[in-house]
Amino acid sequence: MKNQTANNSYEYHFFNSAIHNISKVEFQSLFFSEADIERTLLEGKFSFAYLREDKLRTIDVYDSQGVLIKSNDFLGRFGIQINSSNLFKTGKYLSRVFRPSKYGGFIDNLDIHMNQSHNGKETDGISLISLRLAHRLGWKEAHPEMSAQFTLFYKDGLVKGHCVVSDKIEHDVVIYGDDNIKKEITLINGLNYIAFEPVKLGNSLRLDIQSLLNLWEVFEGEQYLQWAFDGIEKFKEDLFKGKLVNWLDNFDEIDNEKFESENWTLRKAIWSRVDYRRYPGLVRAAWTMFRSSILTYAENSKGEPVFRIPVPDGKRAYLRVDLRNHNKDGNFITTVKRYKVELDNFGNLWINPKDAYNTLLTLGGADFDDSVGIIPVEDNKAIIYRNPNQYGELIHTKIIYNGVKVEVGHTITGSFPSKNSVIDRIEFQRALWDNKLFSEWLKKRMKYIPTNKSILDYTLANLIRAYNTIKDNSTNIGYAANGEMARSAIRITQKDYFHKIRHNFYWDLERIIDATVKDGIAADDDMKAVSDMYEFIIENNIPLPKSLLYRFPQKVQDRVCLADKHPLDELLEAVKYFIDEADKEILGSGSVSKGNRVKGKIDNLDIPLIEIGKSNLDNPLFEIGVSLLGYYNKNIAILLDKTDQLPAFEKEIIRKEGIDKIQKAFLSKLSRYSIDERSLLAKVFAYQIYKTNRAPHDSILWIRDIDGLRGTANDTIQMLANLELGCHIKNNGSLNRIREKKVERITTKNIRIWSSDSISSVKYECASEILIESNKALIKGSILNVGEECRISEGVYKIHSVVQAVSRSNNRPLKNSLVVYLQY
Repeated sequence: MKNQTANNSYEYHFFNSAIHNISKVEFQSLFFSEADIERTLLEGKFSFAYLREDKLRTIDVYDSQGVLIKSNDFLGRFGIQINSSNLFKTGKYLSRVFRPSKYGGFIDNLDIHMNQSHNGKETDGISLISLRLAHRLGWKEAHPEMSAQFTLFYKDGLVKGHCVVSDKIEHDVVIYGDDNIKKEITLINGLNYIAFEPVKLGNSLRLDIQSLLNLWEVFEGEQYLQWAFDGIEKFKEDLFKGKLVNWLDNFDEIDNEKFESENWTLRKAIWSRVDYRRYPGLVRAAWTMFRSSILTYAENSKGEPVFRIPVPDGKRAYLRVDLRNHNKDGNFITTVKRYKVELDNFGNLWINPKDAYNTLLTLGGADFDDSVGIIPVEDNKAIIYRNPNQYGELIHTKIIYNGVKVEVGHTITGSFPSKNSVIDRIEFQRALWDNKLFSEWLKKRMKYIPTNKSILDYTLANLIRAYNTIKDNSTNIGYAANGEMARSAIRITQKDYFHKIRHNFYWDLERIIDATVKDGIAADDDMKAVSDMYEFIIENNIPLPKSLLYRFPQKVQDRVCLADKHPLDELLEAVKYFIDEADKEILGSGSVSKGNRVKGKIDNLDIPLIEIGKSNLDNPLFEIGVSLLGYYNKNIAILLDKTDQLPAFEKEIIRKEGIDKIQKAFLSKLSRYSIDERSLLAKVFAYQIYKTNRAPHDSILWIRDIDGLRGTANDTIQMLANLELGCHIKNNGSLNRIREKKVERITTKNIRIWSSDSISSVKYECASEILIESNKALIKGSILNVGEECRISEGVYKIHSVVQAVSRSNNRPLKNSLVVYLQY
């Protein structure tokens, strides 16, 4: 929430403090599986609550005096009127209004044009907005034919979907038909709320396990394996050639909003023109990012890996009816020929309006705000699919690339699966679509047709009833999707059984999804079909892949028959082998401290050791840096040792949690130092690590910001920029990169004190003052000698910190000496 009507940061723009005279907004999500939802609703200690998928979301809104707005006053306060028979669906719509967005605000005198010439499925989920409106709301980079997620909330209802930017329309917004307006909620205070979130072309595509199985008939296992191998090899090549941006959309682009909020160390480094190839921690981060995009370990008791196969030259874009050639009112004539699609560099996949119905139906009931995966294949065609998908939900069509570079046309090694026969409900919808006379008659007389739906008051009592109706639906999507995977896996090895199952056990995944995220209605028949299928599989001992076992319902896991060598298992085992080998090649294995280090490429990088070392020669914070580095390394070593014998999946989770705690505590220690002091400390850390064979273990240099604590990655990047090994980023309204040398300035002074006996810094950690007199020092009751090299006047000084003195020649602690840092 901010006071501006429009800005370019992710904010809750609907809760504008100036317009609504409020001071603060707080959101909380309570998951059905974790919280006592009924108690929360009965107690009513919030301003507003609504149901969303598998959670209850509550909002606390405070007026300008800091007083919580009561739930009875919320709707009236914000001018919201609800006319709904389904409070679960209402929650979906309200969530769209309340959620944060990049651009948003309230617009006066908004010119909205209703275009009734193109409606129905042809324009489902798509609108036009003017370039003027985009700029007015702060989207300065907008150009015609760019697109965005779009929300309009006004007196007639809610428009949600996507929009295309136009410099041709004479209106602010063109809405295609009444069907694109959700009338269940309206804004009755005379305001017009708009929000949008730009979308773009995705230049990388990962094939999830569900899509992989459903497309197996088209590409088959060997080609999947080749894709994985090629993807890994290509990434390794680009990683060490400095072409990482090829794998990350607009990764090197920088703007004010991103610069202020970015917490991704690798992106920050690249923005600052730091050559990531010279630093083990950054190479590790880049490889780990790519590795995790292909294989991650699911957080379940089995610790099974989740795979995503990279598709060379695969793209991700958004379905669009071809409305580019339109007039001032949005009436359009298509330029894309039938049975072809066109992909542009803004991420729009344009299709002919006459192909809209069959395309959207084949893709599982999609509309024009859905994203799709695009796999380029031979003969200038593409395979197009949506997530999630069922068997047969794909399009194979001619494709034109407009401003998009594609070098690969993959071979189709199999055949095309066919989708199940369309059920009566969908055929009836098609009849309405094709019968224009009846469709127009129905629209005019809809209000006279009897309906079983009755408007519900938006009360806590009705919310409790709605919750009890849908609370068990949240697990249905996963249950059904996993059933889809089992069925598709059977097709690979047991085609006869597959066709029997497909014929006898039919469910509609789209309907199950709608029951969970849209309607909140039951999908009992669909879920029974999934359960019956599992029983059929068990009764007939149909072998299933081991790699899918953890996805099956717990009650059937010990009853299903597992295949000895299922092609899916063999594929995933091979992919894991490729990844493990690349892991060893890039990161090496083992630990230097344990003496079992097997070197990888990160052990032999061209680290700028001399530049860092020269700048560190007379570092006034040398001893503090060595002490802090020792503290960090000790805690990490203890954690790694404690978790060394755990199973891989458990080790990964526990180590991540432990490292987060250690790093947060470490950042808290650093928070007492100034920016320049932290840059000097980063020099100590870097040189001490990089001058030894411990260079791969440089995580201390690249800690991200944690819970408001500045991360060391900022200090390291600042230090490298000071040495002209990167750029300073100056933000004076616009961002500029400047390469210039800078010397850190600090006011801290230090002195060495010593004794003929051994002394430990631990004894003096809490000392706050030191008295200097006649080359002696009185500190915490002890009289010690002041080093001859120290030049300091007599008197009482405040202490910043006390650390053990360290030999500059061998870095070993000096048992008889301490270094005292004084406050000035």
